[in-house]
Amino acid sequence: MGAPLLGFCDGNGCIPFSSLQGGVDSEITLAAYITISLLEVPLPVTHSVLRNALFCLETASQQKDLPVYTLALLGYAFALAHKEDKVAAILQSLQEKAVKGDDGSIHWERPVKPEASQPFYYQPRAPSAEVEMASYVLLTYLTRRPAQPHTDDLAEATKIVTWLIKQQNPSGGFSSTQDTVVALQALALYAGFTFAKNTAGTTVNLKSGGKTLREFQVDNSNRLLLQCQALPNVPGEYTAVVTGESCIYLQTTLRYNVLPHPEDAPFALTVSTIPDTCVGVKAHKEFDIAVNVSYVGKRLASNMAIIKIKMVSGFAPNKPSVKKVMDNFYVNLFKKKAKTQGQFPPSPLRLYYYYSCHPSYYLFPLTTITVLLVSLQFILFYLFPSMI
Repeated sequence: MGAPLLGFCDGNGCIPFSSLQGGVDSEITLAAYITISLLEVPLPVTHSVLRNALFCLETASQQKDLPVYTLALLGYAFALAHKEDKVAAILQSLQEKAVKGDDGSIHWERPVKPEASQPFYYQPRAPSAEVEMASYVLLTYLTRRPAQPHTDDLAEATKIVTWLIKQQNPSGGFSSTQDTVVALQALALYAGFTFAKNTAGTTVNLKSGGKTLREFQVDNSNRLLLQCQALPNVPGEYTAVVTGESCIYLQTTLRYNVLPHPEDAPFALTVSTIPDTCVGVKAHKEFDIAVNVSYVGKRLASNMAIIKIKMVSGFAPNKPSVKKVMDNFYVNLFKKKAKTQGQFPPSPLRLYYYYSCHPSYYLFPLTTITVLLVSLQFILFYLFPSMI
């Protein structure tokens, strides 16, 4: 499985391509990515390509002021290669750069972050790259001693997990595919090391206004079961009283729709429909969508991007027209009505980077949008029966 990756390495063990780079534009970062992948296969450390790659990474690790993202990847690569001296030095550097929360959590941030004023009640999730950084550092702590992590390493890992699970979305993922994969890998490894089979169950009593809405019972028989409860009053005050010995995961979710604010996105996007209005019998049966996209960012070329078009209620895309998109810069998508509907709700079009969902470009070309409160849900998931 690792054979296709071997072709990316040059004579020095480094990777000269930039099209696959993640959090920072660096050959070191991509070299660490591929080295990690080869070590996880697992490819023996004695393999000539891995020897060269690790030499490249060891040389690069001596540079001053390496980005945190690069340090996190280097730490995990060296942990997989059992280079304890390098791991210890990198973890020391990462601890010096760590952001410590009031709740005892730790995480890492990019040196330059886009500042956006948010209401006091809105707590945005961390960018994809920061979730990745925390996840790779977590993997480093849990992998440096693979048989059983040291108690001190588990204590540091728990601080990272405390921050990391707060970034998880209601569907169980994070910001993008890339950070979700590594975050779930790290959390699963942490769960395996901290699982205590013989712990007693836990009770969660969900209350509102002094009345019990629901009492959750969580034990080894249902520890992987997602349990949910709708919260009837929005806004409202709710209390969760937890008793027991296990470690559980509680999450509240508020879903609503708002008209997005314009962002400084690296794309220009225009959308039109043919016909441009819904007047006439034909327009209620079929119409074309013309999508014009151009990259206006600072690089010479964009990374991989996705155009996501939500179908208008009652309409389905014409499959042959979708296949033709690959051959045209100017996208014509034919939509055919599948069944009769009444008033059409808003149908958004979104353009975003595959590896990072922000910034995004939104358009609502077919109708207006209204602010709508959808639901507020209480989610309970028994994540880690823990010995901590």
